[in-house]
Amino acid sequence: MTAANVDTARSVLEQTIGEVAAREHDELAPAVERVWIDEVTSIRRDLIAWLHYLARDGDEWQPEKFEFSFGKVPGIRDATSIRDDVVLEGGFKLRGAIDLIETHRQTKVLRVTDHKTGRKPDRIEKTIVGGGAVLQPVLYAMVVEKALEGAVRSGRLFYCTSAGSFTEHEIPLSDANRSAGLDVLRIIDRAVENGFLAAAPDEDACDRCDFVAVCGREMARRVARKPQDKLADLDALRSKP
Repeated sequence: MTAANVDTARSVLEQTIGEVAAREHDELAPAVERVWIDEVTSIRRDLIAWLHYLARDGDEWQPEKFEFSFGKVPGIRDATSIRDDVVLEGGFKLRGAIDLIETHRQTKVLRVTDHKTGRKPDRIEKTIVGGGAVLQPVLYAMVVEKALEGAVRSGRLFYCTSAGSFTEHEIPLSDANRSAGLDVLRIIDRAVENGFLAAAPDEDACDRCDFVAVCGREMARRVARKPQDKLADLDALRSKP
């Protein structure tokens, strides 16, 4: 995908969208035709916009692997995927699947991308591990570095729809960021080892949780009654950008 062949690629994309939409329409038999048309139109608009972002990067980055898995992960995966878990420093075994791995055409360093279809979080530009909530860019970059034995420049979040404003957030695989990723794994490991996985949601987390009807809205009061020294690891994790 480059600027030189983007028109051809768009023709293929348009044809594919039409074929898939027709097949799924017959399968799903939507009750409200207008809603179906509007949603397919929205999908088409986002995919065409995404195509131009791919073409923009195409002169610099060469896509190498798609849905590259490590460890036993179900689904259709890249043919070069590896069956074994990847073991990082400290003995942490990871398994998962990476959306996209690219090679820089000049320097040959690698870039790892995790695609997101939702809205981008506030202050995403400062995120490294996001208090333990955003782990793919750093950990997946470390996995690729180990599994493919190549230099990895960064892990990247790409909010590749209009809902995410086609925002890209690239996180360099620096020593500091690598250390932050391992710190998260150590904190999780200690929690599992100690058997202390207390329900202690972050501030305002209940406002966006689907289980409020189960837990109620008194979690903050209940958390305050828990042993605060045992929550120190969790507090340290959440303080990480």
